[in-house]
Amino acid sequence: MMKSKIIWFVSSILFALFMNSCSTRSKFSSESLNIGMTKEQVLAKFGKPYKSSFVQDKETGAIEETLFYREFLYITGNSNITNILTFKAGKLISLKQGQESGSSTQTTIINTPQSTVVQTPN
Repeated sequence: MMKSKIIWFVSSILFALFMNSCSTRSKFSSESLNIGMTKEQVLAKFGKPYKSSFVQDKETGAIEETLFYREFLYITGNSNITNILTFKAGKLISLKQGQESGSSTQTTIINTPQSTVVQTPN
């Protein structure tokens, strides 16, 4: 009887610890990010992204840079979420979240009449 209570108690504690370790909330939220943050502030807060890309408009010279961060969340099953942070002139202009399609392991350079796109994993 005492042995089964101890096993139940230890099992309950382990289950509670496991459930707490499963994150259900993204660390990339309106509470941790603000539009207008600099790229340096984001890098200091979240570290190096797993991939980045940039687009430069050939007419205006404006550069739009995108950083990609992955995180594992437990939302009705296991989910890998990709957080896509976009910067213009070094300032955060958008955050998108979802699953990224495909996986690139090499640098891709695409030239079009209006812009050049470079995408590379970090």
